[in-house]
Amino acid sequence: MKLLIDTNVILDVLLKREPFYRTGVALLKMSERKDIQEFVSASAVIDIFYIASRTMKSKTAVRELLCKLLQVVSVAVVSEDEIHKALELE
Repeated sequence: MKLLIDTNVILDVLLKREPFYRTGVALLKMSERKDIQEFVSASAVIDIFYIASRTMKSKTAVRELLCKLLQVVSVAVVSEDEIHKALELE
């Protein structure tokens, strides 16, 4: 199963935002299962960096957290061709 993790879920975990922190951690831990692959979008990584940097006030700390995150999830790649094909679907 492939899961696309929302930006806010990642921010809840990285910034330890309650009341969603524990649920987000549990969701990310699902990546340990062999039958589950977790993804974030490339734009989500950019948004996460921007928002977390403003909250944490340390770009270095945010970079370190994102590096750890990318050990758990993959970045979903979508080409222009795939977007055009999706637009042709009903």
